[in-house]
Formats: sequence, structure tokens, C-alpha cells
Amino acid sequence: MDRKERIKALIIEKSRDVFLEKGIVNTVMNDIALSVDLSVRTIYRYFPTKEDIAYEIIIELINEWNNYQKLVFDELKGSGLRRLELFLNSLILNMSKKPEVMRYISEFDFYFNDRVVVTISLDHQKRFNDIILKSDYLIESIIELGKKDGSIKQGTDTQLMVATISNVLWSFGQRIAIRGEIIKKESGFDGIELIKHQVEIYIKHIKEV
Repeated sequence: MDRKERIKALIIEKSRDVFLEKGIVNTVMNDIALSVDLSVRTIYRYFPTKEDIAYEIIIELINEWNNYQKLVFDELKGSGLRRLELFLNSLILNMSKKPEVMRYISEFDFYFNDRVVVTISLDHQKRFNDIILKSDYLIESIIELGKKDGSIKQGTDTQLMVATISNVLWSFGQRIAIRGEIIKKESGFDGIELIKHQVEIYIKHIKEV
């Protein structure tokens, strides 16, 4: 790695801590420059905007998430239904251990929503799009295994179930990271308990009886 790449990697590493602590909206280039002990002008040589750095961080976080999912997947044993239950509960456990990451992902989704125009390089957009749904095939393969071994209903729409699990769990996990205490006061239940209950509903719905 040459000097330019080392500095770029250092900026991403240090700014990650800043973004996770302060959030995207409240972070400014001066915060990042101070964390790396470089001038703001130097930061701009590597990243035109703070949004470009925010994208680097989300790509890093999603890659870590995908790697974790693959590690869990490779250790699974049992029927397809049992593997799905173990897999999803492992993801929930990981979410519960990283609330600051879930908060960042939630803010990222809000900050870069469909109605907000933010100039982002095509490279960042492509790299993000290439990985955001990369691990969905793991859930798909588990469900297909369950249909083959008879533990999951044959009539289960695999693609619909994968999309439902992926989107709902992510959304609920992000919401709990931001409003966990409020949700507990309103419902009387811990947010993680609610997500686990949701998994139980999925399992009961697709279980072959």
C-alpha cells in the first residue's frame, strides 16, 4: 500500500469513530481532520465531501456484516428450518451487540433517502449496490434446503420470504437502535425480545406440520 492509500485508509478508519459517535448530520470535515491530525484541505484531496466518507464507512460496515453472516452460515447444522432459526437469532444477537452500528445504518438510510439529492460518485454507488443484498442468497439457500428436507412448507415463496426477512429485520433492528428505550416504555417489552418474537412468527408460518 503506497502513501496515498495509507492516508486514505487512515482517514476512513478515524472518521468511522467520529461518524458512529456524532452521526452523519452532525459530523463536519473539521471533526474528521482533527481525528486524523490532518488539515481540512488535505482531507478534501482524498474525499470531495463528507458524504463520500460516509459511503466508505457504510460499505465497510456492510462488508463486515456480510462476512459475519457467512461465518454463521458455515457453522449451521440440522434441518433447513432449524438452520434458519439459528441463523436469524445469531443475526439478532449481533445486532444487539452493535447498537452504534445499527444507529449509523439507520441514519444513513434516512440521510440518503430517495427524495434527497446528494452528489455521490458512481464508484461509491456501484460498490454499495454490489454488496447491500449480497448475503440474501444465504437465507434463500437455507429455505430451499428446508423445502427439500421437508421441514419447510413446499408452498413457501422463497423470494418473498427472503425479501420480508431481510427488510423487516433490518428496519426493526434500526428502529430499536434509535428508539429502544421508548419502545420498551410504550410496549413493556425489550426491543430484542420483539425481534426474536418476529422470528418465531416466521418459523411457525413456514414450518411443515
